[in-house]
Amino acid sequence: MRALAIGICAALLLAAGEATAAEAPIGVVKTVKGEAYIERGQKAAPAKLGDTLREKDELVTGRDGALGVIMKDDAVLSIGANSRLQFTDFVFEPAERKLSTVNRLKRGTLVYLSGLIAKLKPEAVRFETKTAVCGIRGTYLAIAEQDGGLRDFTEEHIARLNAVLRGGGEKNAEEK
Repeated sequence: MRALAIGICAALLLAAGEATAAEAPIGVVKTVKGEAYIERGQKAAPAKLGDTLREKDELVTGRDGALGVIMKDDAVLSIGANSRLQFTDFVFEPAERKLSTVNRLKRGTLVYLSGLIAKLKPEAVRFETKTAVCGIRGTYLAIAEQDGGLRDFTEEHIARLNAVLRGGGEKNAEEK
């Protein structure tokens, strides 16, 4: 009986440890514009400044929405209007040399400024779309997924996304 109780306690502790690791913060929302949500599991909540992000979360923006995010490794993401981005995998344990970030852009636009994962292990950074897989070999990446394919960025697109990252929104981008 005692062995059974110890076994049950060990199983519960192991399950709790796995749940805690899956819920560890991987980033934080730094800017929000318009309609923007964080989907976690089957629940969607309006994104707010300071919201923590977790692995498997999806960021969703509406027609007038945009989000700026800083990840645990200091990478910066700007998600444009009508976008859906999922944090598929995120591991940042540099002391153990465990580094990985895999993100899936299901639709919309994204600008990425690399952080420590890309600096320490560039091959561990990956962005997936329906039609392509993008790796990082520099510091800056811009992706637009539209109608099942990649789309070219204009300077105007990049200026708008960067303005959101800096917290100025569309108005600052139009003033440039």
